[in-house]
Amino acid sequence: MKFTITILLTALISSLIAQTDTLSNQDIKPVTVTATRLGNDQIQTPFAITVLNKNQLQAVQQQLSVYDALNTVSGVFVQNPDNFSQDLRISIRGFGARAAFGIRGIRIITDGIPESTPDGQADVDNLDAGALQSMEILKGASSALYGNASGGVIYLKTEEPATPPFTEVQVVQGSYGFQRYQAKMGVRWGKVGTFLSVGYNQSDGYREHANVRQLIVNNKWVVDLSGKTTLRVLLNYGNSPQADDAGGLTAEQVATNRRQARPQNVQFDVGESVEQGRAGVILEHRLNDQQRLTLRGFITARGFDNKLAFRNGGVVEINRLFGGGGMQYELTSQLFRRPYRMQAGVDQDQQRDHRRRFNNEQSIKGTATLDQNEKFGSVGVYWIHHLELADKWALTASTRLDRIKLAVEDQFLSDGDQSDAIPITRFSPLAGLTWKLNPRSAMYVNVTSNYELPTLNELSANPANVGGFNAGLKPQKAWSGEWGLKVAVFKVLRVETALFFIGLRDEFVPYQLVDFPGRTFYRNAGKSERKGVEASVQWTVQPGLVFSINYTYSDFRYTEYRSGDQDFKNNRTPGIPQHNGFGEWRWTSSKGFTAVAQLRRVGSFYTNDANTDKNDAYTVATFRAGYRHSFRQWAIEPFVGISNIFNARYNANVLINAAGGRYYEPGAGAYGYGGVKIMIEGIKKN
Repeated sequence: MKFTITILLTALISSLIAQTDTLSNQDIKPVTVTATRLGNDQIQTPFAITVLNKNQLQAVQQQLSVYDALNTVSGVFVQNPDNFSQDLRISIRGFGARAAFGIRGIRIITDGIPESTPDGQADVDNLDAGALQSMEILKGASSALYGNASGGVIYLKTEEPATPPFTEVQVVQGSYGFQRYQAKMGVRWGKVGTFLSVGYNQSDGYREHANVRQLIVNNKWVVDLSGKTTLRVLLNYGNSPQADDAGGLTAEQVATNRRQARPQNVQFDVGESVEQGRAGVILEHRLNDQQRLTLRGFITARGFDNKLAFRNGGVVEINRLFGGGGMQYELTSQLFRRPYRMQAGVDQDQQRDHRRRFNNEQSIKGTATLDQNEKFGSVGVYWIHHLELADKWALTASTRLDRIKLAVEDQFLSDGDQSDAIPITRFSPLAGLTWKLNPRSAMYVNVTSNYELPTLNELSANPANVGGFNAGLKPQKAWSGEWGLKVAVFKVLRVETALFFIGLRDEFVPYQLVDFPGRTFYRNAGKSERKGVEASVQWTVQPGLVFSINYTYSDFRYTEYRSGDQDFKNNRTPGIPQHNGFGEWRWTSSKGFTAVAQLRRVGSFYTNDANTDKNDAYTVATFRAGYRHSFRQWAIEPFVGISNIFNARYNANVLINAAGGRYYEPGAGAYGYGGVKIMIEGIKKN
């Protein structure tokens, strides 16, 4: 019924919008998005895409992570901003909600280079939020564009070399021992430009045993080799020698002392240390005005040490090497005398994990229990089309074929040889239709497919407590349909809404075992359905004053799922609230003042498949303000912020199906921060 009413109302609105004066919208600057690979206008693409700019990502913020920015986007649910041992938990329309640590099921790309590993895992502990220029969030299944684990796409762009050159230094301090120091600069010398950012973060954390230290370095070089050829070199280094894990608590423990760590996490010194380096190269060459060729290649090395809250195999060491390359050809021409764009390409990626486990002897590394090499190799070929069928109609279509091989080489043979190899082939289609109501408004519909393979981490989490892969874990498959409306009216109002339906088979579900507390295993649910509505409104009340509000309704259920003697049919999928809302007032004065007030409302949601335990609803309010004073080539910007102003008691993270009811990781009460940013811009010519 809700879907029917929404469709009727939006159809009525769209018919009215189509008859408005189109001249009032023509001078609204279009936004080009690259997450769709073709580089389309955001309004005219048949997908739900949100774009955040530099001001939304950086202005008067802590910049500790992208948590604050993602909270402003409908259809996205983010948890775990404080536990850097587990990283952010980002879910888009439910994809990614299962992650025990890191990000799953969502494709993350930075400056054209994959942040996600080929097997579908992403870690953003090497991502400096203070160096971001823009962020695009494509909400919806996208395997036809990117292959495995593309339930959504987050496309990040870092700042560019600048003319005139600039230098910026920032210092921020806040509650619970938070400190952040950053220095960045950008410059161009003729045809060569570079951008460099160095950031250091540390915090004692709100809870006990929650310390974190983190160094991130980003360097970008842009070289114009000729009028038609550009070379980009992208370098990144991240080192987090300490990220403690306070662990999940029961409801009784939270009520007794919210700030305590789980005793076993302290006893076994649970946490991680990570060091990663990456180098990437992108070469773009314009063959002529209609054709462009792009080549890319990258390699990433990551060392990971992790301690878990149990003895048997409770110390994990992973040496990971992954990289790959790609080639894409783009054509802008005509087909049947209509404007036509096409992109064809190939992606080739390889990943190798050397995984070892040892006993955790009260935080001391003990006897080895597992030693294996795990491999993930993939080759994907795709073909994307965008055809203007008529003045107001456009068709977007894509097909992709992926050939994948997973393999494990068991080096720990005392319990037998569990070596194995699994070949997989997947075909992913996509089709979308756009109806242009006027130059800045459109209605669209799309049908997409998605597949997701278990990551090497998930496959190696074998409940049989032996090496090799969990043979009972199958790939997840999904089909989705979406209908949406994007409207810009009179340069002051932007409205976007989307309705979607997703049917899943063999959805990945996390669970824990009493014998291995803190270690997460995975199984497949039979069938699931996800229905949802996303709506957002942005109103420019007057120049410099913008009001934004968004709401997400999520009805996610198991339709066929048995585990042992339990039947979870018709139960709600845990970890996702049915109602999620956000509101923001943002004021930017021509005299340099900035103020941002935000209110986030998260509805209750279940913490387990049986739907016997719930995480309570909560509301969190935030206020930030700053002032920028410029003189000559200098600028100074002091700023302050207060998060959780009303000291709401809520859980910042929920561990789905945790053993012993240890679902909850409490969030911080009211806390503040303050900082200052100093900028020097090169001398400008009069």
